[in-house]
Amino acid sequence: MKKKLSILFMLFLTVFIPFYVQAQETDVFRQEGIASWYGREFEGRPTASGEIFDASQMTAAHPSLPFGTMVVVTNQHNNKKVTVRINDRGPFVAARIIDVSRAAAEQLDMVVTGTAPVMVESIDRIVVTAPSVNQSIPIAPVNPINDITGSVVFASQPVVTQIPDHITLSPAINIAADKSYRLQVGSYKIARNAVDTFEKLKNSGLNPAYERFTNGENVEYFRVVLAGINGSDVQLTADKIRAAGFKEALIREEN
Repeated sequence: MKKKLSILFMLFLTVFIPFYVQAQETDVFRQEGIASWYGREFEGRPTASGEIFDASQMTAAHPSLPFGTMVVVTNQHNNKKVTVRINDRGPFVAARIIDVSRAAAEQLDMVVTGTAPVMVESIDRIVVTAPSVNQSIPIAPVNPINDITGSVVFASQPVVTQIPDHITLSPAINIAADKSYRLQVGSYKIARNAVDTFEKLKNSGLNPAYERFTNGENVEYFRVVLAGINGSDVQLTADKIRAAGFKEALIREEN
C-alpha cells in the first residue's frame, strides 16, 4: 500500500508540478493604456533602481514590472514600436501605464503630443500582476512658482487633479462685460505637462490653446491659455478651470 502511495506521489510531482511551473512561465505581460515620456528635467538623477537616468537611452518607468524587464511599446496611433528596459517607477498620474525616455518617445513619434495610447508587451515570460488602468494613484500636490515673465510654472510635477475650494485670478482687475480677456492657466518647461493641462481644460468644456515662447535665457516654455473670453463669461470660465483641478490663473485684457 505504501509503495502504491509513493508511486502516486511521484506521478503527482512529475506531472502536476511541472505543469504548474510551465503555466506560470508562459504568462506574457500585456497591458494597454496611455504612455507619457520624461526627459531633460530628470537627466543625471538616480532612478528608483539606483541607475542614473539618461534620456538618450531606451528605458522606461513602470509601476510594477521588475527592474531589467524588456518590453515592446507600440504606439497604437501609428503602429510604431520601440523596445525599452524598465529601470524606474512611475508614471504617477492616474490612467497612465508607462513613462518612456525621450529617446524612446522620439521612436514612437509622441514627443510633441506628450502622450499616446500604447500596448506594452514583455519580451520574456514573466509573472506579474498588472495594475488596473483606472487604478487611483496618489498624486502629490504641486506648489507653483512664478517664472521671470510672471507665469505660473510647474517645472517637473504632474498637474494636480484635486478640485480646489476656490480659484484666484491675478492680477486683481475690474472685469467689464463688454471687453475680452485672456486667461493663462499654466506655463511649463515640460511639454507633456502642458498637454496634461490642455486635456483637463478640454474635458471641462473649455477651448484651450498652446503657446510656445523662449525667455531671455533661451529657455523654452509651453503656455496653455484660454483666449477671447467675454467679460460676462469670465466667472463661468474660472469655475470650469477650478473644476478641472486648478486653483489660479493669470488674466489680462485683450486688445
